[in-house]
Amino acid sequence: MKSKSPATKNPGREARGKKLAEVGSATAKRVFIVEDHPVLRESLVRVVSGEKDLTVCGEASAADQAFKAIGRAKPELVLVDINLADKSGLELVKELRAMDGKIKLLVVSMHDAALYADRALEAGGNGYLRKQGDPEELIHAIREVLAGRIYVSEGVH
Repeated sequence: MKSKSPATKNPGREARGKKLAEVGSATAKRVFIVEDHPVLRESLVRVVSGEKDLTVCGEASAADQAFKAIGRAKPELVLVDINLADKSGLELVKELRAMDGKIKLLVVSMHDAALYADRALEAGGNGYLRKQGDPEELIHAIREVLAGRIYVSEGVH
């Protein structure tokens, strides 16, 4: 049996993402999720999809896959894991910023050192969210960044 690489798309998941985007309200902000851990990615999709003003327009497990899909999906915000299997999430942030200067980029990470938050912002991110936060913080961070404000999780030191 052939194993799938992390960058291989699952057609069922892609279709599910389209359904989520289609059922969102016409004014819902489009969010794309880039996370290489399937369980965490699914959790992020569920939390974001549970909000009436947000809709998940796509998801990816790898940076290269994400870059291609984001160009087609046209999200207003991309949630990017800082550590991805194929390259650094910060490299993806730089590439996305070069592609679209207006796109909002929120970096998520398990690291609480201010150095990582600084690097995320220097790479072109609009915010830095620790994965240790609760779902309410995730939604708050997304809304802050969408409103044009910089967001950095409390507890980053």
